[in-house]
Parts: sequence; C-alpha cells; structure tokens
Amino acid sequence: MAKDTLTGGNSPGSARRRDRRRVMLGRWWAPGDVAIVLAVVALSVFLIAQGVAGAGAGSSPEARVSVNGKEILVRPLSEDAEELIVTGYGGKSYLEISGGMVRMIDSACPDKLCVKTGWISRPGESIVCLPNRVVIEIKSGEGGPDVVNQ
Repeated sequence: MAKDTLTGGNSPGSARRRDRRRVMLGRWWAPGDVAIVLAVVALSVFLIAQGVAGAGAGSSPEARVSVNGKEILVRPLSEDAEELIVTGYGGKSYLEISGGMVRMIDSACPDKLCVKTGWISRPGESIVCLPNRVVIEIKSGEGGPDVVNQ
C-alpha cells in the first residue's frame, strides 16, 4: 500500500481496478460520458413531449388576406365561404374557404401561379399573387406558434 501512494497509484493493482471499471462501462465510455448521454436523452424526451402536447393548442387557424401590404380580410378557416372577391392592384382575385382550407380560384394575373398553388391549410403556408399584389397567409388564430414541425 505504501508503494501505491508513493507512485501515485500507478501500481499494477490500481491499473487493474481502472481497467475493470472501464470494462464495465464499455471500452470508450467513462462515468461522466454516461451522465451526459442520459441528460441529453432525458432533455430530448421532455422537449418532444412538450411539442406533442402543445401541437393541438390554440384556436383554429385564420386566413389573412393582404393587398399591397395592407391586411384587408381575416377569416377563420373553420367558417366556410363560397367565394370571396378581393380587388388587387391589377384586378380581382377570387378566393374560396372550405373544409378548413383556402385557395385562390382565379386571379387577374397572366401566369396564374397563385391559382396553381392549390389548397393551403397549415399555419405558415401562403399563396402569393405578385402581379396583383395579393397575399393569403395562414396564421394561428391565438398568436401562438405559426409553424409546427412535423
């Protein structure tokens, strides 16, 4: 024993104890590594559980329509509307809200990319008609998160 304390624990007996501890945890794992991995896993599980629990929170999404940067119409997607007419910079745009979704039926633009976008329903999605300067955005109704990662 006196020899171990003089050599700083570098005797064959102390080396065997270190090796035995290392074999128990695996070749490359130290006790601190295990604690870090467990903390990261616990944090990940907690954050995923919070995201899943909060995914359905908030009120129904809203369709917000703006022309030339000014918001002119806000409608909840839960209310069906046959046809809404919005006068844009270059003419009229026709919108439809149905089944919790919104789409552009027709617009006064030459390429009709806004019409080809189709139905949108999730917060963060948008339809943009650049020539007519009409933007339809889906926002969460309560001011909560606009995008839910899936």
